[in-house]
Amino acid sequence: MQAALTELKQLDTQLTIEEELTDSITLCRATNVHALQQRVTKEHLVFVRHLAPVQRIVYLTNTEQDVGEIATEIVTLPTFSQLERGTHFAVQTRFVQTDKNFGERPYSSGRLNQGLAEAFAEETGAIEDIKKPQVIVSVLCTMYQGYVGISTAEENLSAWPGGARHFAQTEEQISRAEFKLLEALEYFNLLLDAGEHVLDLGAAPGGWSRLLLEKGMSVVAVDPANLDPRLSGRKDLEHYRGYAEDYIEEAIRTRQKFDVIVNDMRMDAREAARGLAYASRCLKSDGLVLSVFKLPHATVNINPLLTLKDALNIMGKAYGVVQAHQLFHNRQEVTVVAAQPIPKR
Repeated sequence: MQAALTELKQLDTQLTIEEELTDSITLCRATNVHALQQRVTKEHLVFVRHLAPVQRIVYLTNTEQDVGEIATEIVTLPTFSQLERGTHFAVQTRFVQTDKNFGERPYSSGRLNQGLAEAFAEETGAIEDIKKPQVIVSVLCTMYQGYVGISTAEENLSAWPGGARHFAQTEEQISRAEFKLLEALEYFNLLLDAGEHVLDLGAAPGGWSRLLLEKGMSVVAVDPANLDPRLSGRKDLEHYRGYAEDYIEEAIRTRQKFDVIVNDMRMDAREAARGLAYASRCLKSDGLVLSVFKLPHATVNINPLLTLKDALNIMGKAYGVVQAHQLFHNRQEVTVVAAQPIPKR
């Protein structure tokens, strides 16, 4: 959160912190909220995952009457005109409860979403679309106040409540890490084509390799550890049971070229960046790199943000395009995408 707030303050030096509602939600005051949202959409911020405007505050009594009060305040917003006939929209409600002695609410977030969405769709002709909304009605309820606002999904930075992208678990799933790859492909809008050749570094137990194989790609999985038995004998999968630096050295020597290089190795972000910078020699000119960078926990002597800055600088010397973002499924790490490897002279 502190890193995210620092990013916002760099864009709006007058930004102030009103209240920390949870460890991942902070109420801020900006000089011009809409202008800030517009600017953030153009910047590639690393830690800001979601923004929602507060255009009206509703005082809650925690009775059934709250639902009507919230609806009334929303329909009187000037931005309510964005819900035009045919516009795809979603209502996103989140509850924040900080007092353990606070009683149970008489309405759930799901019921509030449903009731508001049905009423707005009937009144405006807009179409509720939870997965791909163009416009989002945001409702955040603390114990005694409701914060409401309307903006586009682009201005919110995510079409998902709080920027929290959820995926359903499947029987075929090998590891939780698969969610990181799925979210990264969606967030960075990356298209992987069947038939492409992929190098998967730090592959074990093989979750990313499984997803890449499902997309019809051929995969070289590099890891000293074993892959999940379910991957045994899979067509288009080669397991190099060794270290990444050894395989990259061999790939460069034998002039192998990959369309995509992915990495989820457990190592210092700077070391990972150096390895990926070197691996650019075996990446096609139109190829891309997708990597997770592990960051250390902050201590008196360690600043994880400086570690990340160093790692991105290293990547920037080898690639023409480098972007980073902390995804919902990241933990003490960020996901980085790089492209346009710089030719070595």
